[in-house]
Amino acid sequence: MHLNTDAPADLAPAKKPCMRDLHELVTHFLPDPKVLKLVPLDELERFGTETVAEHPRFAEEMPLVLAYETRRRARHQRLVGSRTPAIPLAIQAYHLA
Repeated sequence: MHLNTDAPADLAPAKKPCMRDLHELVTHFLPDPKVLKLVPLDELERFGTETVAEHPRFAEEMPLVLAYETRRRARHQRLVGSRTPAIPLAIQAYHLA
């Protein structure tokens, strides 16, 4: 065993969200939507962090899922407005990068 003193390599540049990966994330990795509504947001964020650590290709899609769920909960609590930023539309998500 040896000690690696090299600086960690730079991360890959951020990619744009992919509909195919978003579909796979929602259908295969996230719990059922009925269960998802019951999970606290901090627990959902932790789950998202773990999922991205295990499957790095979902790094661009997980924030969209979290933003949607935050927005959905705020809408049902009547907190929609300046407190909660709107979810980026698909066209905005592709033009951000």
